[in-house]
Amino acid sequence: MNHVVAVDVGGTEIKSALVDSDFNVIATINAPTPKADVTGAHTVKAIAELISQYSKQQTVNAVGLAVPGALDEPAGTSRWSGNLQWNNLPIQKLLADAINIPVAFGHDVRTAAVAEMRNGAAKGANNAIFIPVGTGIAAALIIDGQIRSAEGFAGEIGHVNVNGKYPCVCGKTGCLEAASSTLAISKAYEGLSGKAGVTTEEIYKLVIAGDPVAQQVWDDATSAMARACEMLITILAPEVIVFGGGLSNAGETFLKPIRDYLDSSLTFQRKPKLEIAHYKSKAGTIGCAMLAFDLLKVGK
Repeated sequence: MNHVVAVDVGGTEIKSALVDSDFNVIATINAPTPKADVTGAHTVKAIAELISQYSKQQTVNAVGLAVPGALDEPAGTSRWSGNLQWNNLPIQKLLADAINIPVAFGHDVRTAAVAEMRNGAAKGANNAIFIPVGTGIAAALIIDGQIRSAEGFAGEIGHVNVNGKYPCVCGKTGCLEAASSTLAISKAYEGLSGKAGVTTEEIYKLVIAGDPVAQQVWDDATSAMARACEMLITILAPEVIVFGGGLSNAGETFLKPIRDYLDSSLTFQRKPKLEIAHYKSKAGTIGCAMLAFDLLKVGK
C-alpha cells in the first residue's frame, strides 16, 4: 500500500498528515508557519522535517502541497500570498528538490474543494462554491462540474469590499477577510471586550451563551460573509455553498444568520443550499492526499 504526506500551509500553521491509499489518516503533525519567510527556505525546511518524521513510520511515495494566495499551479509557483509574504516563489520545485520525492501542488482552497467535490458536501453538484474560513478566506468555484481557477487568479473572495472598517493584508480596507476570518473575529472581539487571545471557538460558544459583545462581533462577521455570498450567488448561481475551515465547527451558529440574510435579500436568484464541509477542517488534508495519489497514478 502506498502512503503520501498531505501538507497544508496556512498563515499561522503548517498542517500535515500521513495518509494511506484508502484515505485513512495514519498520523498527523503540525508546526508553526515561519514568519516573514520571503524566500520560502524556512518553510521548506519545516516541511522537510515533518516528512522526515513520517518516513520513520512508512515509505512516503509522494507529497501533496497546498498553499494560499494567487498561484500558477502548472508552474508550481506562488504568484502572491499576503499571509505568507511570497511573491513569484517556485515553492513546488524548492520542496521537491529538498526532499527528492514527487510533489503535487495546488491552491489550499481548490485542493480542499477536490475532496468535497469527489466525496463530500458538494458531491453530485454541477455548480458549487467551497469557502473555507480560517486565517484567510477564498473560494473554490465549481462551474459545470469543473473547478475553475482562471490561471490561478480566481476565487479571491476574501478581498472583495464588504464595507468593512478594518485594514486587510492586501493593503485595502473593507475586505471580507478583514471582517470574517477567524483572525479578524478574534481581533474584533479583543477590540470591543479588551480581552486578548480569545479564540473563534470560544467566541461562538459565548454567542450561544448569550454574550452581547460576542454577538455583536458575530453579527458583523456573518453579515459580511452573507453580503459576499450574495455577490457570488448573483453571478454564479451555485446549487450549494459549502463552508469549511475552522469556522465550520460553529455549524448552524454560523450558517443560520447567513441563511436568514440571503432569504431576505435574494429575489430572482437561485437560492443555494448552505452546507458545512463533510470533511470539515480536514478537507484540505484529504484533498492534498487525493492530488498526491493522482500524481502517483500519472507516473505509472
